[in-house]
Amino acid sequence: MNIRLKILSKFILLITLVLTFSTIHSYAIDPKYETVKVGLFYSSTAKSQVTLSSSSGFYAGYMDGSSFVGLFSFSETSLKVTAYGNGAVSVGDNVCNTVGGNFALSPINGTVSIDGALYRGGVEFIPDSSGRLTVINFVNINDYVAAVVGKEMSPSWPIEALKAQAVCARSYCITTWNRHSSLGFNLCATQDCQAYLGMSGESESTLRAARETKDQLLMYNGSIVQTLYSSSNGGSIGYAKYVWGNDIPYLQAGPDPYEENTGNPRASWSVTLTKSDIKKKLDNASVNIGEITDFKVTGADEYGRTYEVTVYGTNGTYVLKNDRTRSFFGLYSQKYTITPSGSDAVAPYVHVVGSNSEAGVNWFVAKGSQSTANLTSGYYSLSSSGKQQHVGTAANADSWIINGSGWGHGLGMSQYGAKGMANRGFTYDKILTFYYKGAYLQ
Repeated sequence: MNIRLKILSKFILLITLVLTFSTIHSYAIDPKYETVKVGLFYSSTAKSQVTLSSSSGFYAGYMDGSSFVGLFSFSETSLKVTAYGNGAVSVGDNVCNTVGGNFALSPINGTVSIDGALYRGGVEFIPDSSGRLTVINFVNINDYVAAVVGKEMSPSWPIEALKAQAVCARSYCITTWNRHSSLGFNLCATQDCQAYLGMSGESESTLRAARETKDQLLMYNGSIVQTLYSSSNGGSIGYAKYVWGNDIPYLQAGPDPYEENTGNPRASWSVTLTKSDIKKKLDNASVNIGEITDFKVTGADEYGRTYEVTVYGTNGTYVLKNDRTRSFFGLYSQKYTITPSGSDAVAPYVHVVGSNSEAGVNWFVAKGSQSTANLTSGYYSLSSSGKQQHVGTAANADSWIINGSGWGHGLGMSQYGAKGMANRGFTYDKILTFYYKGAYLQ
């Protein structure tokens, strides 16, 4: 009896382990996300005519949601699809009425060429009343991911970095699924969503990255993570609240010791803005504060990422916050400093952060023999007699030098950071959990 109980207990334990193992490693994606509709040409880029080719010919029909419904076939291997008007399209010499507002073609076998570019999946057309076609590629999500990885990250990078990018691309695709639903597709093919150019983004390594992470998503508290990523964060991950104004629990700020500067085109950068440049940007935003007198960072986090910039004028000030401190001036990132420049400007003294530092103090030293008496209240200079506070008028700079590092919003995964981690032996799951705190794969 005891032996039977022991055998039964072991059997139950074995079944439990098998079920647990299956649960942990089950990555079946929701069927409604299996096919992605990617807008290739739409709105201002919509086409009046598109040329398709496939060595196997085509099935013709329509899209019922994300499912292709075939009605008949074309044996021709090359077809010209033209907006015919009144909700119809012409395919060669044939006029085909749309069903539910769309017409679709899918290769009988293999891939399809759309105006010379190769794609997996098929093509949906939505004609408008002006004789233009919205052209959509419908494709399996894992094929989509393989193509995105090769455009968002170099295929020559370590496979673990590519796998991290694959999970990010798949998760981001689903969390932004309805971004362009009003136009009839899920995501666009530009970096406004994710860069996608069909099979030109594929390589052996990106196909492997998509295959070895098939259907895997990054999760947080039972929900899919919006896996924001950028090229480079300049050595520190940003606060979500200082980019878009609200905290996101898995997007936590902190130092990033893994970013690789080798090959990174924005490891450091410099931009000079003149008074005229700044005035023009303000004019374009219908902001009038008179003549520009000063321009400086008035808020930055502990890692040197700017979240507030103030422009001073003879008739007032203009304050920019969060992501606008980058986008308004067309800068590469929010991690930068501003230095006044010009014959009458004073140069900044870089005060090293340490035990004797004073947070929030603007430090300056005189440039050459230039007097510091024209510094505004709240500015300090250093001299042989120590720290001195100034209360004069604004420094008379005629331009400002912006020195920065990083490229993009700086939230979530840094692609150059993922590369650095992979080169140090980290696997893709460890890369993802470093950049998305508390997240897990499912």
